[in-house]
Amino acid sequence: MKHNVKVTVIILVMFLISMFIGLAVIGSYDNFFGKSAQEAAKEKNVSVEKPELSFVVETVPEPIEFKRTIDVVSVIVSILIAIAIAVGLFFLLTRLRINVVLKGWFTVIVFICLVIALTMILYSVMGGPKSLFTLFGRTVALGEVIAIPLAAFLTYFKIKKRDMIAHNLSELLIYPGIAVIFVPILNVLAAAILLILISVYDMIAVWKTKHMQALAKYQITHLKIFSGFFLPYAGKKEKAKIKRIRSKAKAMKSKKKREIFLKKQKVNLNVAALGGGDVAFPLIFIGTILITHGFLPALTVVLTTLLALGLLLFFAKKGKFYPAMPFLSAGCFLGLLLILI
Repeated sequence: MKHNVKVTVIILVMFLISMFIGLAVIGSYDNFFGKSAQEAAKEKNVSVEKPELSFVVETVPEPIEFKRTIDVVSVIVSILIAIAIAVGLFFLLTRLRINVVLKGWFTVIVFICLVIALTMILYSVMGGPKSLFTLFGRTVALGEVIAIPLAAFLTYFKIKKRDMIAHNLSELLIYPGIAVIFVPILNVLAAAILLILISVYDMIAVWKTKHMQALAKYQITHLKIFSGFFLPYAGKKEKAKIKRIRSKAKAMKSKKKREIFLKKQKVNLNVAALGGGDVAFPLIFIGTILITHGFLPALTVVLTTLLALGLLLFFAKKGKFYPAMPFLSAGCFLGLLLILI
């Protein structure tokens, strides 16, 4: 087992919670702005109700109807080009060590995704964009006005304060926000092809070029940020060492000597991590299942994907790196097979 049972369970629970939040957020977007909303509005011969001033409406693309195979290919190629540019640019900036730009990039992405996810959650609670008021002569949804400062607050604690609780709590919302951006422009076939291609890339990046490990290490060491679930923990020896250090520090009467002593101590912690892409891409696929087949089929895929992740964490060897996407994709496809039988 790669990590101890407690840490493994925490990672699995965080993954599952993110999936459930994702289903709620994607479902909310579909009901208020997506295909379901458009079909309902068409039946009533009215337009979809949207705020005149909306961060979400401006950020999330309109749903696409795939009429030809070339449409699927075109969307996938566009997404892959965008991903390639983003990865290449990130790698270049790490080589040049332009950390200010990288942190700014992370901050903007985190903020955008949090605003989207929080807005759609609040829409579900508040009955959608019906709670409108006027700002600068344009209608604004109350849910979105609440979501923006809340997202800014979480982003600040995640990026600036580097609080582990805030980090992982925000991660639970970030990937649902990302999924909402991609789900409207994909269908199940396109999302499945995307999973396969990303899985191949993940295997090359982890096992062949190994640049995925280098990028993750750079994030943690130099940026003090990690895009994914991140859980440092101490082993038995480290816990015993921490206990001895605390005992010695407690016995010191001088506060200054205690601080100097604690600064000199070094404890090697283990780290359990699950990359952001390993959460986002399965959720995007599950989101297309939700829109196409409904909640129960989507839930089936969530559970088979969770099973795949659990098996990976159980059989993975400590200290070794594994590409998670091939295993998660297998879990997604197993769930798809079950709902199609």
